[in-house]
Amino acid sequence: MELLQVFDADKNMLNEYVERDKKLKLPEGKYFMIILLFIQNNEGKFLIQKTSKEKGSEYAVTGGHVTYKDNAITTCIKEAAEELGLTLSEDDLEEIDILKHDVGYVAIYYLKKNIDINTLTLQEEEVESVSWMSIDEINNLINENKLRKGHIEPFKKVLEKRTI
Repeated sequence: MELLQVFDADKNMLNEYVERDKKLKLPEGKYFMIILLFIQNNEGKFLIQKTSKEKGSEYAVTGGHVTYKDNAITTCIKEAAEELGLTLSEDDLEEIDILKHDVGYVAIYYLKKNIDINTLTLQEEEVESVSWMSIDEINNLINENKLRKGHIEPFKKVLEKRTI
């Protein structure tokens, strides 16, 4: 059973957790958090994952829930390692924004890095494949309802702040 870190209305970590399957039942003023990592290369393309069949075979960026006693940046580093086999440090990452939804936050991170996708070690349970996609290709995924819905608004936030 995965335990998620609980945050207050000011995005402060509380000494509390919620079971992942009960995250949508948090009391008012308490929130869980996910992170999304947008990786862009020097050609202006973004690293997009096709999720594994167990995860619905949709398209997404690297991301995950902040687990108990972890913070957003630590989670971002962990998820990059778990999903892609990519080793990152805090200095590699730029926080773009933290969006608030009903009972959750979405912490958006950005990484500018050329990565040879053939050197990545994909987490088979989560990621079927990865590819570099242009903004137009990602917008096509959005128009075809193939990009995970919770990643659309964060993608637009990244485009507002970071493009080549």
